[in-house]
Amino acid sequence: MNSNPLKKCFLFLAFLPAWAHALAAKPPIPEAQQQARLLAFKPEDSKSLDLSLPDNALLEAIAKDTWVYFRDLVDRENGIPIDNVLVAGAQSRVGSFTSTTNIGLYLMSVAGAVEFGLISPGEAQARIRLVLLTLNKLDHWRGQYFNYYETITLDVSRRFASSVDNGWLAAGLIVARQSFPTLAQDIDRILEEMDFSRFYDPEIGQLWGGFDAAQNKPSTNHYGLLCTEPRIASYIGIAKGDLPREHWYRLFRVLPDEWDWQNQKPQGQLRTIGGQDVFYGTYSHNGIRYVPSWGGSLFEFLMPNLVLDEQQLSKRGLGANNLIALNAQIHYALQERRYPAWGMSPCATPDSQQGYKEYGVPYLGAKGYPDEGVVTPHVSFLALMVDAPQAIENIRRLARMKGLYGPYGFYDSVNVRTGRASARFLALDQSMTFISIVNYLKNGAIQKRFLSYPPIQEQLDLLRDEVFF
Repeated sequence: MNSNPLKKCFLFLAFLPAWAHALAAKPPIPEAQQQARLLAFKPEDSKSLDLSLPDNALLEAIAKDTWVYFRDLVDRENGIPIDNVLVAGAQSRVGSFTSTTNIGLYLMSVAGAVEFGLISPGEAQARIRLVLLTLNKLDHWRGQYFNYYETITLDVSRRFASSVDNGWLAAGLIVARQSFPTLAQDIDRILEEMDFSRFYDPEIGQLWGGFDAAQNKPSTNHYGLLCTEPRIASYIGIAKGDLPREHWYRLFRVLPDEWDWQNQKPQGQLRTIGGQDVFYGTYSHNGIRYVPSWGGSLFEFLMPNLVLDEQQLSKRGLGANNLIALNAQIHYALQERRYPAWGMSPCATPDSQQGYKEYGVPYLGAKGYPDEGVVTPHVSFLALMVDAPQAIENIRRLARMKGLYGPYGFYDSVNVRTGRASARFLALDQSMTFISIVNYLKNGAIQKRFLSYPPIQEQLDLLRDEVFF
């Protein structure tokens, strides 16, 4: 397992926001033109939550407010969502760009909006049809889409196609296909072209982080850890027949023992699974054993649960580890650090109108993101399908914090040390929040749509066969 090529594998496992790849080479589009292309944008609006509502009613109220982002902040001609907006009075502004992940999660959100009766099936199909027309217009690399596009001109921000971002776009297309069969033929054509073998490094048995079409070469890094959000691309690639099943078992459960830069030496043993020798190991902290993510953020552990229902399908593996990681982060925040709320994951920085950083519980990661007291609300919603009582209790804590709730639901983040909230909404976090509430209140509706796709069903043993503990 630990051959020399594996030692060269550098792991980088976080989404970067759109403003990290700004369209600096092109003149900015005037703010008035950006806003004119949107369905609506009303930065002066404020919103408060009625915390006397019962839990489910409170969640539904949050879902309705969160959906307003996608009601308003979608380009009226191209049908794709704006990546983020800053709500800061006269300094309010929108970014007229989006990511492939944003598009994929928006497709899921549209399906969820029908579940809540927020839009009709006819409007949902019209929205998705417009997205499909736009996808057919976008410049792409051999069927895979680039990370970021300008939403008015549809120009590419950088000619880099990310394997994880295309994985989430494919997941959204699958949910849309299973939700609206009338669009299945058009969606199948796009999915067929999204061949994930183009990201596969057969020597390492893992996916490259992406492909730089401008330089005509893959990235030097690989997505190598199973307990991170890129596993959705691996699962879909195998289900489509683009990737060998061997790939799933070439992903690390923990990093190789000799990689001595990792946070701690893993303990475990080799097991034969899927015809492959796989090292199943764990870290430990305060008597708790767990399989680490890269940075120790809950986003990495829990995001795939939006569609895979790992709590039921991988009860002794990923699902069990999700719960352990959640409880460990809760204990770290509330007991070890005495923070008023938990939820460390990548998000906008509350103390800057421009920044975005990775945050986590350092010891829960192989490398570990820093903890700077920044909490992001979307994490609590991702936790609904893992431990709803603890998630809802934390949502109520966050809702009581001054300035953290606005016209589109929860703002992106808050520094719980200073009480300063971010003035920014991110499409990524809005969609994760909304989809999570749909799954919780509507009996796993988005998960069930995804899992009803026959190629996905055929590979469920990959999840069921995982035994971490």
